[in-house]
Amino acid sequence: MTQHESRPDPFDTHGTPFPDALVPPDRMPAIRTAHDLERTWCLLMGELGFAAPQLWLLLILDGRPGPIMKLEVPLRPHEDDLESLPGAIAEIVAVAPGAEAAFLYARPGGAMRTPADLAWARVLADLSPWPVHLANDLELRVATLDDLGATG
Repeated sequence: MTQHESRPDPFDTHGTPFPDALVPPDRMPAIRTAHDLERTWCLLMGELGFAAPQLWLLLILDGRPGPIMKLEVPLRPHEDDLESLPGAIAEIVAVAPGAEAAFLYARPGGAMRTPADLAWARVLADLSPWPVHLANDLELRVATLDDLGATG
């Protein structure tokens, strides 16, 4: 879990300096681990705080951050989202052969995990080999296996 005030560790597990500000995509550090992905989300989001629920999709190409999409979404996924999202993501990923999708669901509000957070995490977890991240106005965290299995 990354608190609002915290900064990523300045060095990744491979000894490569991790920037403390957004840099051009070709200078972004590689994403090899879940920790690398979390720090990448921190850089991309900047300061926490969201006006509306958002779904972020990051394509990871050859271990490097690629294109990013940010969409405003409903607070809780609708039945249409459950049916259409897998096909839409597959189409996006197919544009970049070998790419993998990583997801972040962000919403306004406090740190308490909500049923809507869990609903989005469950939908997205099946669409990516990377852990789903959840963010709100106070923290960024990984959706754990316990989260994905929780009811609510």
